Amino acid sequence: MNDSDITIPKGRGIYSLLLELKKDMCITVGALGEIKFPAGYYSYTGSARGGGGFGRIRRHLDVAAGRNPTRRWHIDYLLPHTIPKSMVLTHTDQDLECHISKTIGSHTETIHRFGSSDCSCIGHLHLEKDMDKLVRIVTNAHDIKGLFKNFIPFNIHV
Repeated sequence: MNDSDITIPKGRGIYSLLLELKKDMCITVGALGEIKFPAGYYSYTGSARGGGGFGRIRRHLDVAAGRNPTRRWHIDYLLPHTIPKSMVLTHTDQDLECHISKTIGSHTETIHRFGSSDCSCIGHLHLEKDMDKLVRIVTNAHDIKGLFKNFIPFNIHV
């Protein structure tokens, strides 16, 4: 299976993309400059409440696979070095991106200023060394009473 076989649900809301970085790397991330990323599992939380909805995730997968060379957001600089592992989606019109990100960050290491240039959060990228633990943390953060949540594991071979 490759990432083009992944079905992205329709709709809008908040998403967390779970990624694997196999080795320590220093990556220049736009205006943030060079950041040292330790090997491990990352959760990037973003909003898909705009016009394209969850279609934004397909764009992220295209950047990760090298099919889209555009570097517009912080995550675009990290994605080509990672393996997308899964995503968690919450269908909502509510502005819950920062709430979910802060909840994830209270249980993981936050990459400071990453993905949070338009809010007051410490960061929207979080590191955890254990994938199963990260999945539990992220799915629990998205488990907001009364809202629909999807966990979609990827099976991408590289």
